[in-house]
Amino acid sequence: MEELFASRRIPFQGIANFRDLGGFPTENGYTRYHRFFRSTHLAKATVSDLEKLQALRIGTVLDLRHPSEIAVQPDMIPENTKYMAISLLGPMAPQDIRVNSQVRDTKTLFTMYKQIIENSESAIREVITFLSETPDPVLFHCAAGKDRTGLIAMFLLSIVGADRMDIIADYEISRTYIQDFSNDVSGSNYHNMDKLLGYLQNIYGGPVHYLHDIGVSEGVMEKLAIHFMKKIS
Repeated sequence: MEELFASRRIPFQGIANFRDLGGFPTENGYTRYHRFFRSTHLAKATVSDLEKLQALRIGTVLDLRHPSEIAVQPDMIPENTKYMAISLLGPMAPQDIRVNSQVRDTKTLFTMYKQIIENSESAIREVITFLSETPDPVLFHCAAGKDRTGLIAMFLLSIVGADRMDIIADYEISRTYIQDFSNDVSGSNYHNMDKLLGYLQNIYGGPVHYLHDIGVSEGVMEKLAIHFMKKIS
């Protein structure tokens, strides 16, 4: 299965929006391939999909969904793979989210992202710390793999100094990749991530400063950067 390691997007039968966060340029290098993966939930994963996840040597699956979502569609987990669940909604329940999700390619998802940023500090801190302490490749996901997953991808890329436009582009492509998997029409319009990054810059001084403010230590971010960034000398 050497071809699995040749591209950022990797196709599956029952998992969508699956991609490697490697290959993004940073100031001193680029993000490592085969370190962090993102996707939709794994409830529809086939036997072939589970074998492919094993071939990718994914050591941990991190589920960002609320417990009520997990109960309805529990993940299929490859053999000998660890499973961890941390709800990125924190103290909130799905029904607490304020967003017009019935509008195609809505620009209101920023409202939900802002709610998470303002109410789920401990969950975000726990996720970032967990990812910094996990030596094996990690797949993190939510339901459609675009909103909560998109927030964590944004923080990971920000920590290693990826370009703002690359962060937005990585977010925006989710709309294309979930069309045959989910009936979620809300999309991932670039406006939502663009506005969130502007909000974080204006209020906190940027995503990394926000993480500092909620208690993510410099040591945690340095450890994560070592795992995730390949420097060019």
